[in-house]
Amino acid sequence: MMAGTLLVLHYGLHSGSEARALTLAFTTFVLFQFFNVFNARVENGSSFNRQFFANRMLWGALAGVLALQLAAVHWAPLQSVFQTTALSTDDWLLSIVVASSVLVLEEGRKLVVTVSAALKERLR
Repeated sequence: MMAGTLLVLHYGLHSGSEARALTLAFTTFVLFQFFNVFNARVENGSSFNRQFFANRMLWGALAGVLALQLAAVHWAPLQSVFQTTALSTDDWLLSIVVASSVLVLEEGRKLVVTVSAALKERLR
């Protein structure tokens, strides 16, 4: 998460203003936490299971996080409080892709562990 956030900050500093770069890094960090919550729900096995949509309170909280982040980035009164600037659609897509890597990588790790355990069991 740290590396992804710093890479996005570096990219932002070299492709736009400092305010945009900081907003991009802030948004990426928030989205890392958004995606990481799914990793925390299931230690073994995929997060994408029958219970994925079961916790309405969690989904409400996640919707709130996204709404607050959108407000902090695009609503002038909160922009002045958080010193943010509006992001483009491409900026949002970059943040989403980078931040979702925490979920994709963890799902890959879980898959490797599951397949490895199944292979070991078969060889016994």
